Amino acid sequence: MASTATVTWRGATYSLLEGHVSNDRASVLLQRFIVGLILLNGVAVILESNHQLNASYGWLFSLFELFSVAIFTLEYLGRVWVAVESEGYADMSPWRARLRYILSPMALIDLLAIAPFYLALFIAIDLRYLRFFRLLRLLKLSHYFDGLRIFSEVIRREATAIAAALLTMLVLIIVSACLMFSVENAARPGHFESITQAIWWAVVTLTTVGYGDITPITFAGKLLAMVIMMLGIGTMALPAGILAERFSEELNSRREYVSRRVATAYLDGVFDDDEEEAVRRLQKELGLSREIVDRMVSSQRHLARQTRFCSHCGERVE
Repeated sequence: MASTATVTWRGATYSLLEGHVSNDRASVLLQRFIVGLILLNGVAVILESNHQLNASYGWLFSLFELFSVAIFTLEYLGRVWVAVESEGYADMSPWRARLRYILSPMALIDLLAIAPFYLALFIAIDLRYLRFFRLLRLLKLSHYFDGLRIFSEVIRREATAIAAALLTMLVLIIVSACLMFSVENAARPGHFESITQAIWWAVVTLTTVGYGDITPITFAGKLLAMVIMMLGIGTMALPAGILAERFSEELNSRREYVSRRVATAYLDGVFDDDEEEAVRRLQKELGLSREIVDRMVSSQRHLARQTRFCSHCGERVE
């Protein structure tokens, strides 16, 4: 069993790292510092790709990378250590809770953001791939922005529907490419030479980008292209439509849940400090704005003033 000091330090660290749980000044400052560091890392990767800047300030980029990796490593290790404090892992043993957290998508992103630096110390890694993994640090922003957390949750829940839509798009691309190859291959030497080249045309056409580097010239090819373009308008919008609808449903579901909690808190006509703290904590965990919750509280307060309660038991008086 962990000591009291350990639990206290661990709980304080958890509150410090999890901005949606704690709203104290130290936590807010830490969040802003890490968000700023993540954004600066993105800027540094872009600037470092300029050979002239890299030649002049390469030492500065290296120092900044060392500093960033040190901070992100401490953050990662801290999150692994305090994972047992999360309500989602409350029924697990400490080692199992930490293992579950390590295998979670956000923890894997955090690990990928720093692992290439340590791997590069022992094995040679192409700079292009190293730069790509450093850009993954931008995904760490989902720790600190509620909208990104909600979006990732929607993607996780609707993975099956999104996969079905992507599979439909893939089938349509391949069928379109094969048909266009069959129609245009003989009529236009140098264009549509293979199905792989036709796949490029199909993707560009179905997404309505239309670069125009490869175009059909036969009547059958143009007619087929018209049909494919019309199909692309609806088909390529499927994943976006699914995500938009589910995102809206998720937000409404969270608002209704908080609204029910506020209504429950006002059943006795009193909204005390403990109940308000619980609602505010729920607001941050679910990623809702303070203004929306304030309106819910104000509405329930207005209803409570119009309802009479027993002074002894606190029950409603009909």
